[in-house]
Amino acid sequence: MLGWEIFSDDVLDLTIDVLSRHGLGASAIMDANNDTRNIVPAIEASKKAGMKAFPPFVFSVSPVHTDECYVERVKEVIECDIDGNIIKDSGALLTPDRVRTLTPAFREAMGPDLELHFHTHCSSGLGPLCAIEALDHDIDVMHAAITPLAHGNSNPPMEMVAREAVNKGFGVDLDFERLERTAKHFRQQVIRYGKPLGQPKAYDPGLYRHQVPGGMRSNLEAQMESLGLSDRLPAVLEEITRIREELGWPIQVSPLSQYCGVQALFNVVEGERYKTVQAELKKYATGWYGRTPAPIDPNIQDRLSEGDEVITERPGAMIEPMIEKCRKEHGPFASDEDLVMALHFKPKVLDDWRVTRKAREDEAAANTPMTHLVKEISARPEVSYFFSEKDDTRVTHAM
Repeated sequence: MLGWEIFSDDVLDLTIDVLSRHGLGASAIMDANNDTRNIVPAIEASKKAGMKAFPPFVFSVSPVHTDECYVERVKEVIECDIDGNIIKDSGALLTPDRVRTLTPAFREAMGPDLELHFHTHCSSGLGPLCAIEALDHDIDVMHAAITPLAHGNSNPPMEMVAREAVNKGFGVDLDFERLERTAKHFRQQVIRYGKPLGQPKAYDPGLYRHQVPGGMRSNLEAQMESLGLSDRLPAVLEEITRIREELGWPIQVSPLSQYCGVQALFNVVEGERYKTVQAELKKYATGWYGRTPAPIDPNIQDRLSEGDEVITERPGAMIEPMIEKCRKEHGPFASDEDLVMALHFKPKVLDDWRVTRKAREDEAAANTPMTHLVKEISARPEVSYFFSEKDDTRVTHAM
C-alpha cells in the first residue's frame, strides 16, 4: 500500500498511529527477509498505538530456512508483547509434510497462549491440502478467501476449509448460509467486471526451484511477451534460481522477488551476468534491506557493492528523521493524514489519486440500490408517486 521506500522511525510511528486512529485494530508487518531488527520497531509502534501485533514470518525453501531458523525468529520477538505470529506462505511453497513439522515448531516456541495464524496460497496446487493439514496442528486462525476469489494465486477456499474444520470437531463461528450469499455476490462481481473466477491449479514442481510468486510470474510473462522474449522465460526462471543462491537465499516476496526477477532478465538479455545492476540490488548487498538470510557470494558481493561499505546497523536507525523536513518542504498540512500521504507518495501520484477517488465516489453514489430503484420507478409511466421509509421517517416522492 505504501511502497518500498526505507523510512525513518518517526515516519513509521506516525503512520501506524494514524492507521490506528482510523480503526485498524491489528498489525501484521513483515520484513522481506525476516530480519527481526526491522520488525520489532513496528511491533512497538503498534502496541503504543493500542493495536494488537501479529508479526508474520515468511516461509521459504532453502538450505537456511529450516524449522530451527523460524523458531529462532519467533524467540526474537516473543518478548515484545506480541499477540501472536503468522506462518506466512506467500509463495505457496509449503507442502503438507512441511506443515507437519513447521507448525508444531511455531507453537512450541510461542507457547499455548498466543494466537497462531496460518496463511498460504494456492499457486503450487497444494494450498487447500496444506490448510487442511494445518487444522490438526494447533493453529488458532486460518486465512482463507471466499470461493469465487480463492484458488489460483489466492488463498484456499473459506467454505471448504471451514467445513473440514467442523468435520474435524473444531468450533467454527461462521454462518454458512451467509457465506453462500457472500460467495454469490462476489461471483456476480467477478462476472460483472470481467475477471476470472478462482480455479484450482495443477501441482507445479518448478515453483519450488525459482519460487517466483504467482502475481509476479504473470507480470514477468506479460513483460517478456511485450519485448518479444517469451521464448527466454525458462532461461530467466533458471537465472532467478541461480541469483537467489548467490544473494544468500533472499525470500521471494516484494520487493526482493522483483529485484531478483529484473536482474535475471538483465543477465539473460544482455548475455553478461551483472553487466547492469539495479540500484536497489546494490542497497540489498550493502545492508539497506537488513541482514541477508545467508552470506552473499563474495564475488557477487564485490560486483554489487562496488567497494561501498556494508552497514551492520538496522537500516531505519541510519535514516535521519523525515517528518520535519517534509513539513518544511511540502507543508503546512491540514492533518496528520495529509502529512502521512505526503511522506509516502510523490505530489503527482497524490493528485492523480484524488482525481480517481472523486470519480469513484461519484460512480458509487450513482450506483446505490436506492438510485437504481428510483430510476426503475421513474421509467414506469403508471407511477405518479411513491413512498420511502426508514425508521420513523417517511418521505413521499412525486414523479
